[in-house]
Amino acid sequence: MSQTAQDHFSKGMSLCNQNQFTEAINYFDKAIVLQPHHFEAIYNRAKAHFKLQDFKNAIADFNMLVKLQPGNAFVLSERGVAFHLLGDNQSALKDLDRAVELEPKKPFRYSSRAFIKERMGDLEGAIQDYEQTIALDPEDAIAYNNKGLVEEKLGYKERSKASFKNADALDPAKKPSESEQNRSANEKQPSEELPLDAKENKVTIKGYLRLVGDLLTSKKERSDFKLFIRSLLSKR
Repeated sequence: MSQTAQDHFSKGMSLCNQNQFTEAINYFDKAIVLQPHHFEAIYNRAKAHFKLQDFKNAIADFNMLVKLQPGNAFVLSERGVAFHLLGDNQSALKDLDRAVELEPKKPFRYSSRAFIKERMGDLEGAIQDYEQTIALDPEDAIAYNNKGLVEEKLGYKERSKASFKNADALDPAKKPSESEQNRSANEKQPSEELPLDAKENKVTIKGYLRLVGDLLTSKKERSDFKLFIRSLLSKR
């Protein structure tokens, strides 16, 4: 019995879950040959390329997805990060700006852009985006913490203290001295800040690459993505 595009896609996903990304790409290729507009296969092939740090091919796949769904802020945001990792910050910001335009009420869009702006050295721009994140989600402790870290880099001591205080106040489980410990560690290892809370879509310097690099392996991610695909199909 001949295999369908969905059969190949399912096999590719199974291999991804085993971190066998090169092998998975072969099956996603087969699925896409049979069904050129198989959105999930193209998306997860892009993510597999991303895992292998093959950002050029990841962008090629994201380009296909953007062509299929030009108003998909999620895909634009991920392509933006891939552009950034290739050193094309102009294209990265263009995608992230467009993602914000498409979803101006979603805090994650601003915190994502703040992450890129900070890495680019636009610290004032990063602070502005973190402030917008907080305006939309006043209980985002990670945004407060990350804003404090950027403010600290700029020498805004009082502002950074206030941001850290707000972050601590929103995280009652945190010990009072832990922020200072985290900040000292971050100064030595700037890529090892707070962990990502994927369920809340909170962004950290360490966590964002993990978010955009991860495949849809959790139940919640798969559920959210299936709902997204259904929403696309309902619009056809």
